[in-house]
Amino acid sequence: MNNDQNIIKQFLKTLIITMVLSGAISNTTIYLVSKDNFNHKLANKIKKHVDRGLDKAKDNLSSKAFLKHIKRIDFTIFEIYDKNKQELSSFFKDTKNIKQIKKYYLNANHIFPTTKETKYDFFEIQNDQFYIFVFHPIYKNNKLLGYLKGVKKIDNSVVKEFEHNIYYTLIIILISIIIFSLFIFPLIYIAYKQLNLNRVELMTSHLLTIRTLGNAIALKDSDTNEHNYRVTIYSVLLAQELNLQKEQIQELMIGAFLHDVGKIGISDNILLKQGKLTNDEFEIMKQHVQKGISIVKGNNWLEKGIDVIYSHHEKYDGSGYPKQISKEKIPKIARIFSIIDVFDALTSKRPYKQPFSYEKAINILKESSDTHFDPEILDIFIKISDKLYTEVSNKSQEGLRNSLDNLIRKYFL
Repeated sequence: MNNDQNIIKQFLKTLIITMVLSGAISNTTIYLVSKDNFNHKLANKIKKHVDRGLDKAKDNLSSKAFLKHIKRIDFTIFEIYDKNKQELSSFFKDTKNIKQIKKYYLNANHIFPTTKETKYDFFEIQNDQFYIFVFHPIYKNNKLLGYLKGVKKIDNSVVKEFEHNIYYTLIIILISIIIFSLFIFPLIYIAYKQLNLNRVELMTSHLLTIRTLGNAIALKDSDTNEHNYRVTIYSVLLAQELNLQKEQIQELMIGAFLHDVGKIGISDNILLKQGKLTNDEFEIMKQHVQKGISIVKGNNWLEKGIDVIYSHHEKYDGSGYPKQISKEKIPKIARIFSIIDVFDALTSKRPYKQPFSYEKAINILKESSDTHFDPEILDIFIKISDKLYTEVSNKSQEGLRNSLDNLIRKYFL
């Protein structure tokens, strides 16, 4: 029930954000495009009026007939230039806002158009007075005759009608977005819930796979699968203390469960030998690292544990195996796990040994600081080891499984 509520809350939050963003983007775009179209239509009307005056003036831009025709447009300011950009005539109407209009006019873009397109701009001054600035190249039969530059007042009723229509349109669009979002929300929610269920089932399947593989080798190696539970729990708690990222902890958990999976390919005579291994037997035992890589290779999910599987027997001073790498060249999660693996091996009962006390195990680890183990990571582990050992070592198999399940839910589910 709580999961469903969280999904609904997350979807409602996402829905609201999506509605606001989509509404803002679409409405802004529509408003700007509509405003540009409105200005373009006004400029185009002026252009057509100018072009009609050419026939009356017989293409003479300085004739009285042409100037009379242009004045019918009711410009507040205009200037006419010939094709060489020399001024032929000019006009301005003395109005109460002429100073502000002239100020804008003088600051407007005075670069002559280089195409047949009319340049235009729309501006507003105090008292809701609206004007359009145009810079129109005058052509006749594809021949440039000159230029018209001017400012014309736009009737307030025309502007108000445009604003009313565009605001009405924007409201309709916004309402449509809301209705559409509310309509598709149940469909998306159902699809997401199913997708989430499938994701959880797939993740559970992956986790079951690593548990099965890990437990199989643990039973073969030490007669108990509790070792894998403990080293995974210890590793995650130490990783949290080191502030590792979630993805690193996921890789560490997978690697912890599968760290010795390659021992499946090692003979029981060597794996369960009571005494010390001979040099030849130890060389065979070291092969379990490469065998482990071969087992997980090709499975994208299991391959996340490769750093731990391959490098947890490396030593900080470079004397480990299989590559004899040292210090920071050893992946950090492998340096973490090597400490945990040895600590649990020392404090656990094995077919060939009795468990060491916590104190003796810590002393052995300290003796190997800077040789076997990363000293900085080891120091941090030692600081929290007493508490971890007390909490984890005495738990039953069921208790360990429950603790591990909680960590799995936190980092995977």
